[in-house]
Amino acid sequence: MAKHRQEKVSHELLRVLATALLQDVKDPRLAAVTLTGVHVSADLQIAHINWLCDKKLSRNDITTGLEKATPFLRSIVGEKLALRRVPNLIFHYDDAYETGEHMSQLLATLRQNGEMGADE
Repeated sequence: MAKHRQEKVSHELLRVLATALLQDVKDPRLAAVTLTGVHVSADLQIAHINWLCDKKLSRNDITTGLEKATPFLRSIVGEKLALRRVPNLIFHYDDAYETGEHMSQLLATLRQNGEMGADE
């Protein structure tokens, strides 16, 4: 039952935060941010939010923008979701896409050099 509540809160947080970034946050640095997932702790006190952006943009600028927008985003979450306490929002850059791209390049190199079988 508790796990179901965690997942439900995670999905709702993702929806509320994504909408807030699109409609309410006026910081131009955050216009190109895509939220990829939310994981809420078992006690619903901490929410880890994964995000990514275009490679051309500075991750440091976006991180700074997210840190400055966090209190505002927490207030929006408090308004939109019926939670006893609004969780602390912790933003993490999601490097899964870059890692997958790097692995694909490594596999392509191995295939080119004949170090990998054709059927693999």
